[in-house]
Amino acid sequence: MDFVWKDYPAQYETEIESWCDEPAIRFALDEDSVIAEHKWYLNSDKYVHNENYFCKVVLDDTTPVALFMLAVFRDEARKFLSESIVYLDTLIINPTLRNQNFGSRIIADVIQNAEQIIGSRSNIFISQIRKDNGTAIKLATRLGFHLVCTETEKNHDWFDWVYPASKADRFLAYRENSAKI
Repeated sequence: MDFVWKDYPAQYETEIESWCDEPAIRFALDEDSVIAEHKWYLNSDKYVHNENYFCKVVLDDTTPVALFMLAVFRDEARKFLSESIVYLDTLIINPTLRNQNFGSRIIADVIQNAEQIIGSRSNIFISQIRKDNGTAIKLATRLGFHLVCTETEKNHDWFDWVYPASKADRFLAYRENSAKI
């Protein structure tokens, strides 16, 4: 593992909130703060912290380089798939460290070490990316994610990206079948 992954500790709240001044980050957080988004997950009856929702501070040595929110869909996915789905929700890189390949390294670390980081392995990884977020699309493409989009979704603002690409058809079938329930 390249990084140290810690549960979102209070000692980093002020610093991480200061990373969120940009409109794109506020949009990704539904105009909320990291604290508000984290509390939304904690108060949801669908998510259980450190069971199917994870809020992690990513450290490079002792320096906080990112905050990463992830969700794992085990039971829902297993109705249709043999593996869990890891939803890569919100990744916020420390502004002083952007454009230094941290996003790629962090996502690759989650993919390679999901079992140690979030207790789940043999996964399909999903990221929803806004269609006008060229930086995130380039990153997803470079890491081997595959765009999953039906004809009816082409006018939407967000698209699902799946890793590994070999599981894209299975994920699409899961998504279509789970929507019927």
